[in-house]
Amino acid sequence: MKKTKLHTAVIILVIVMIILSFTNLLNLQINGEPLKLAGLSVIIGIIAYFTTCKTNESKNEGFNIKTFIGSLKNKTVIMLILLTLIVNVISFVTAKLCLPAYVEHILKRSGDLLDFANLPIMLLELVVFALGEEIAWRAFFQKQTSKIIPFVPSLILTSILFSLGHFNFGEPIIVFFDLLFVFLDSIIYGIIFKKTDNAWCSFSAHFLANLLSAVLYVL
Repeated sequence: MKKTKLHTAVIILVIVMIILSFTNLLNLQINGEPLKLAGLSVIIGIIAYFTTCKTNESKNEGFNIKTFIGSLKNKTVIMLILLTLIVNVISFVTAKLCLPAYVEHILKRSGDLLDFANLPIMLLELVVFALGEEIAWRAFFQKQTSKIIPFVPSLILTSILFSLGHFNFGEPIIVFFDLLFVFLDSIIYGIIFKKTDNAWCSFSAHFLANLLSAVLYVL
């Protein structure tokens, strides 16, 4: 009975994360300021992961620091992490050549996150946000949905919702370009997680990609 209730709770939390992700498209505002409810999906995902660990085969399944270094010895994982960096370089070069307004869009979407004037705080925020998103979207959402549907649909669904969480209004072509590369990044993070069953590994790719993007777009 307890397992049934927990399974139901997981499904409800997954649905809530899906709904919250789509709220970015509604342009909700308070006093003229955008209301980013989609960010709540990450908080819910983190809480959900740590409160539903008992549904996993082991307590640290999906988020085990002890197996982190060992997982990074996998050449395929290293290649996938490098691929995320290559994808971000391609995104930057393409934007510089074809969509110069894209840089402004990225800076607007990132807000105060990319503040090199306060480097320690910026690095801490990059770590916290990347790790939080990986726990929520990979260790919880992708892990749980892949128990219900096949891996590929789960990966695509997770990546679509992850992309929507980064949605910001702007010129359609620029918004599409932005979400396309967020989606591609998410696909790679999801594959890394699938191969390692460790959000620390997908976090490594996520953090390094964000850090590289910060350097490229700000410096």
